[in-house]
Amino acid sequence: MATWYLDQSFHLDQEDSIEIYGEVEFLIDQSYQHNPFEDRELVMEHELEVDVIHDIPLDLMPLFPMKFHNSEILQDLVAELGIQVGSWLTQTEDIIKLLGPNTVSSTTYIRYLGALIGVTFPPEDDSTEAELRKTLTDAIDWYKVKGTYDSINVIAAINQLTINIWDMYTNDYSNFYLVEWFVGDEDENPPGFDSSYYKSPHFGAEAVLDRVRVFGSQNYLWYDGLNDNFVYTMERTRPVHTVPHYMILLNPKTDARRNTITVSGNIQTRITGNWTVSQKYFDEVGSDAWSFDAGEMTFDSSDETFAKTVTKWVLGTGNYGGDVSATDFDIQSPALTGTIDVSDIVVDETKISFEFIVPKATVQSGITELGLYVGGTDTLVLASVFPKIDKTSDVELRVLVEVYNEDLS
Repeated sequence: MATWYLDQSFHLDQEDSIEIYGEVEFLIDQSYQHNPFEDRELVMEHELEVDVIHDIPLDLMPLFPMKFHNSEILQDLVAELGIQVGSWLTQTEDIIKLLGPNTVSSTTYIRYLGALIGVTFPPEDDSTEAELRKTLTDAIDWYKVKGTYDSINVIAAINQLTINIWDMYTNDYSNFYLVEWFVGDEDENPPGFDSSYYKSPHFGAEAVLDRVRVFGSQNYLWYDGLNDNFVYTMERTRPVHTVPHYMILLNPKTDARRNTITVSGNIQTRITGNWTVSQKYFDEVGSDAWSFDAGEMTFDSSDETFAKTVTKWVLGTGNYGGDVSATDFDIQSPALTGTIDVSDIVVDETKISFEFIVPKATVQSGITELGLYVGGTDTLVLASVFPKIDKTSDVELRVLVEVYNEDLS
């Protein structure tokens, strides 16, 4: 801001532009060494743009009758009024700058502006003005997505979690079904749900177990406390009037060719020799060749018929660091067992899927092995080993086992 003196050739009708000359010191990291024997000419150009905020004096003389314009007293008075009124108008226009994180004038007003949207700043002595401005700028971007599913994805990324977000449909507010986010016409439900179902305020926030984490010198997919920061932040940002269901997903994958398949999270899975139905090929040779006259192959055999018999699951705490490729592999230390509902066994053109959920109330530490069995028997047809999972009371464990027809090796 410059101070103007009317007796030094200042004109009230001067245009709102002026050339300013000054000296500036620059600190740069780049350097150049000139070689006069090789370099014929060196041209360095720099362009500097400076925004200068100043009051704009107003020419108020046209508001007075012409017959008074020759009065020096009036001229001095009006000139001073023009400066003061211009200053007031400039300050009035600058009010809008109080609402911008990069234009608000002081740290005090930065904190006032942040308080309007609930920003918690670091203590005054622990942060610079630039840090406060960045915090406020980030908070404004966050405020725009807060309360949406996108905000949950951001929180998950910050906590190094891969997450699935599910809508939850029900027709009795007791049993809920996971559905991918669906947008339809009025009274339209996702496929498979009749008009008695509706989207509830419940939603699933499901962490995918796809990363090995070292905790206490042991390899884990999930351990007690891993979810604490995610849940704490979620409860502060979740959409209003909604009920989050916190879940973890174990997703072993393998193929029907008896290959040992390892997926993210070091999850190894393989079908056993008791898997009696697999993809059949007429050109198989050797021990895999089919013989029609020996009754080993029929044209109407069904993968679904066999798959629907695999209804028993067992989770155990043995085989930590083991290998499912061993021919004598078995579940070493069974800890939890249950039944797969046949409606949760899905057979399509590409794969067979088995799904079951271990409820919140079930607590079990150190789960490292999974077996699927023919229902009512001890016939193991699929086995999987993985790093430790601590099943805690704050999450449901959803297990989705997928056996693909194609060769995944």
